[in-house]
Amino acid sequence: MAISYAQVQKLFKLVAVAVPDQMDCDGCFELFAELAEAELRGEELSESLKRVQVHFSQCPCCAYEYATLLEGIQWASV
Repeated sequence: MAISYAQVQKLFKLVAVAVPDQMDCDGCFELFAELAEAELRGEELSESLKRVQVHFSQCPCCAYEYATLLEGIQWASV
């Protein structure tokens, strides 16, 4: 199966606008609690916490783990 010219163009456009993931899963996991606290308090996020959110957009496993943690925190505070 050959890749069409249109598919190649689309791929290049996606690569051109991609934001590099500047954080690995371990680094992301270490900031879960800090991010949860900031979000629950409605605080402005630091640059490192913003990088965690970028990581979430590129890593569904970390995004799921964080969503589960946040749900648990919210449930426990009811």
